[in-house]
Amino acid sequence: MIAATIAFIAAAVFALRYTQRALVPRPSISFILFGSLLVIHGIPMLVYLHLTGPATFIYEAALEPVDAEAVKARMLWALACMFVSLVIGAELARLIAPRSWRYAQLAVARSSQRGLATVYRATPLMRVALWLVAAAMLSLILIEGQPAKIANYFVSGETELDKILLRHESGGSQFYLYNVFLSSLAPFIVIVLWCMYRADPKDRQLYALLVCYFTLVLVGKLGSLSKAPPVIFLLQMAILSFLLKNKPLSFWPLVRLLVLALALFSVTVWLTIPGIELGAIFSFLYYRVFDIPNESILEYFSAFPHSLRFGWEYGVFGSLGRSVQEVILPNYSAVAEITRGSLVSTSNVVFIGDAWAEYEWLGIFATSLMAGMLTRLIDLYSLRNGRTEEWACLIAGCLLGLFTMLSTAFSTALVTGGLALIPLVSWLFLRRRRKQFHRRAGAIDAKRVLRGVVAKQIVAGLGNHMEKRS
Repeated sequence: MIAATIAFIAAAVFALRYTQRALVPRPSISFILFGSLLVIHGIPMLVYLHLTGPATFIYEAALEPVDAEAVKARMLWALACMFVSLVIGAELARLIAPRSWRYAQLAVARSSQRGLATVYRATPLMRVALWLVAAAMLSLILIEGQPAKIANYFVSGETELDKILLRHESGGSQFYLYNVFLSSLAPFIVIVLWCMYRADPKDRQLYALLVCYFTLVLVGKLGSLSKAPPVIFLLQMAILSFLLKNKPLSFWPLVRLLVLALALFSVTVWLTIPGIELGAIFSFLYYRVFDIPNESILEYFSAFPHSLRFGWEYGVFGSLGRSVQEVILPNYSAVAEITRGSLVSTSNVVFIGDAWAEYEWLGIFATSLMAGMLTRLIDLYSLRNGRTEEWACLIAGCLLGLFTMLSTAFSTALVTGGLALIPLVSWLFLRRRRKQFHRRAGAIDAKRVLRGVVAKQIVAGLGNHMEKRS
């Protein structure tokens, strides 16, 4: 246990130093991922294991039938492997896309006072398609009666348990494609529409599309009957507003974003838990943000392999040899049934928990490697044309994908979270002369860097000449 703790602290410090050295100069998707993992699963993990966790029911229920020290040590080793593998994956992205890396470096070196270049446009055909999609979303919302369901959930005086049961019974939509579109692609369309309207405020049709999609997405998020989706959507808009100002990362803007997130979550907790006091709200938020994620990891590493089918026989390759009649519960339900004795509650966990359940240590290493590589590649893709509106939109749009990765499986973050779909949708909105812009922006930056070097050499030469004459 001592060796595992030392390895965990060393790996967390290593990831922190990498974040400070390589990711801090400008906001990026990788920075948000690394920062979130360090904030939630860094020091709070040790606090949970030694202070807040031992007094809880789930901690005792998860560790009672197993060797507690061995499970906690294995979990800390897994988190250490995750931090190191994320850094390796992020560095591999530089080798995979060296040209994009050079353009990204030039983009970071440019003056932060210059406005972001406009790269999005909406063709007439695209506007018609957006109106048709909006009409389909509105029809589905009205058919399922989501406004009445939202009012009943947030305004009624039912207990927290009743609201949990209501969320499981009627939260979200019955249509899978609508849920996937609403979770990530629809908020990204709102983000892109905001940028296009910002570039052309006189376009009333863009303004109408922006208001329409913003309203539909907010209603759809509230219709999930969960606290996180609407708050994350509003945070995406707040982060986009900050990024469009094109300023470096600093302490006070981050503090303002954290205060805004705290205020939004506090309001949703107050609406969903009637009669809760202010102090209880902050205690609940700390438990929900820090203790529950670490508690879920502990549940997973306790349940696998001691109580549930584990490893390659459980994952994708194991499913090939199982009969059609054999039913296996999803990880989040199976783990909850083991530790809590109920299928109503679930145990959502950071992506390495699901990777551990299906592919053991290789899953932890490979999944973390791919997560670090993917997020860094999206960063390089967003900066390939310099700091443009696409850079800001991709960071804000992929926020939900990062949240999905922090609470479910990596594969879920690719589709439902939108990490694999949002760059494609962004490309569809780009101007046709994207390649020309890419070459022109890169050439301009390269010329500026070269001129700066030549100017310094000329000044130094003149100075040496004047010293010799004197």
